[in-house]
Amino acid sequence: MEKKIIFFDIDGTLMDEKTGTVPQSTITAITKAKQNGHLCIVNTGRPAATIDQVIKDIDFDGYICGCGTYIEFHGQTIFHTELSQKLRQEVIQMIFDCHMDSVLEGKNEVYFLEKNYHPFISAFKQRYLEEGFPVKEFHQGDIVPFDKLTAWYDDRGDIERFKAFLEPNFEVIQRDIDFIEIVPQGYSKATGIQMLIDNLHMTLDQTISIGDSTNDLPMLTYTKESVVMGNGNPILFDLVTYQTTDINDNGIENALKHFQII
Repeated sequence: MEKKIIFFDIDGTLMDEKTGTVPQSTITAITKAKQNGHLCIVNTGRPAATIDQVIKDIDFDGYICGCGTYIEFHGQTIFHTELSQKLRQEVIQMIFDCHMDSVLEGKNEVYFLEKNYHPFISAFKQRYLEEGFPVKEFHQGDIVPFDKLTAWYDDRGDIERFKAFLEPNFEVIQRDIDFIEIVPQGYSKATGIQMLIDNLHMTLDQTISIGDSTNDLPMLTYTKESVVMGNGNPILFDLVTYQTTDINDNGIENALKHFQII
């Protein structure tokens, strides 16, 4: 069989978001896929700094992180784009001016505000600390290294002003009613795929992507074959080439069997 390169989202696809665990059937299936000569790549919106150890332990061939802003293959960095110091400084100032509760996501660290007002962020930060991720704080006037960011807001926040500021340089993804993901213009899970397969001299005909949420759409609509998890957002069901079972019902294993990867 022709060699394939398979791209996996993390949350809700590889890892159960409620338990923080990876099903054994998923680990076994990915191990078999690699043994059969295929490449297995994590493709996530998360920065490289916040990849869980349970994911690293699977020994993926590579990682596309931060929505295509960082790419690693067999332990070597092959791409990393960085925001200019001026732009990072302006973003931080606008976070304070518009009262956003933001997380700045970099290759090596993630930065939280000293005081978080959104309850989700507080729990988010606590989980990161428990996982041992490199968590730091940022303050008004700081210039810290980050490649993308997320922001939560409530009635106190001037979200329209914040979005208007971001528009020329970033793509703003509305993830929830009070939550946006902010990625530099020109980068996505799809651009990361193209950059990696170009580097490996592979083609789109060799690609398969597996995800569960709307932020996976850039890769699900880009690869030759695409899979949505049974526990995924129903909006995706008619937009992919295969719908597999739930993450805890051998979803990854069944998907790889469907495409004769294992």
